Amino acid sequence: MGKVLELEQREQAGSGSYNRFEYQVHWIVCHIIGQLENNAECIVFCEFHDDMAEFIPEKEEYQFYQIKTKEDSSDWTVAELSKREKKKSGGYKKSFLGFIYYNFLNFGVECSHCYFISNNDYDKDVRLWQSYIEDGKIVAVENNELYQRIKGRIKDEYVDSLPSNFDSVFDIFIQNTFVHKSKLQLSTYTTQTAGMFFDQLANKNIPTDTAHLIFQQLVNDVRKKSTEQIKTPISFKSLVDKKGIEISKINDKINSTISKKGNYTDFYEYLSTQGLTDKELHCIESAKTLHDSRWLNVNDFKYQEIVITLRKVISTYIECMGDFYDASVLEKECMHELLKQGLSSQSLDRTLIEVLYYEQRFSKEI
Repeated sequence: MGKVLELEQREQAGSGSYNRFEYQVHWIVCHIIGQLENNAECIVFCEFHDDMAEFIPEKEEYQFYQIKTKEDSSDWTVAELSKREKKKSGGYKKSFLGFIYYNFLNFGVECSHCYFISNNDYDKDVRLWQSYIEDGKIVAVENNELYQRIKGRIKDEYVDSLPSNFDSVFDIFIQNTFVHKSKLQLSTYTTQTAGMFFDQLANKNIPTDTAHLIFQQLVNDVRKKSTEQIKTPISFKSLVDKKGIEISKINDKINSTISKKGNYTDFYEYLSTQGLTDKELHCIESAKTLHDSRWLNVNDFKYQEIVITLRKVISTYIECMGDFYDASVLEKECMHELLKQGLSSQSLDRTLIEVLYYEQRFSKEI
């Protein structure tokens, strides 16, 4: 059993607020999307030793990620990254860099790289440090003053229990710790993440409702596994079950969902068997394109609420009426329920009801 599976998880400060937690969740989802695009063989662990850990089976190595946000627009400095805060119980917490050093110190060869991710940028000194290691240069050789300054601050954190191998571990730490500015903004991370996911699925020709369902399942899975409590030592199998998300299984889920739900081509072929005129087919296809566009806009809450209400009415109608379809009767039932729920129906287009009706009928056929 490796040290990563055996050692007790260190005390973590937590997200600090709902918004910060959600930002972290969505950043992890974005990372997963990127790995899907790369067809990477890896497992992402949510809130395990750090905000996120990633296991590379081929190399049997872990990479650890801290995901932190700032409300202001100031750049991160070496001093800020290595700043310690007081614990309520007394003493001081480790700094962000101090926790990263902890990973290299305790996990040894199991820890290949560590990353610090933030919505804000970094000052000149931090960027210099990163430029050296990104180019494969030795920081101590290129800029010994900067090297000694960072080393001194980390050493101060461990002065009460300085490990005998502090210097050698620090050299690994300084060369393998990377900082990145995230593209996700605090005010728009939900829409950015959704857009990235739907772009990833664009070439798969998946109906928007199906893609949205997969996306919500992924986000909820990351939320759930981020809050799951575990105790170490733990088996790798149990860790994957409780905290892990396997990239290959997400791809399998997407492909499985496509086979079950079909794609746009299948849907339009289905419509052509429903006795519709060319004009009716064109109207429904146009309405579906408009609907998919609005449904993807996660800020259009009212539209989504209307669609959810309509789907419930349509589902009940299909259960009661079977294959019999009376558009005017269904429209009246939909209008009645929207008024009952206090939802405006002035902009309701009958064609939207037809789109949602045929979507449900299609999903029952396949």
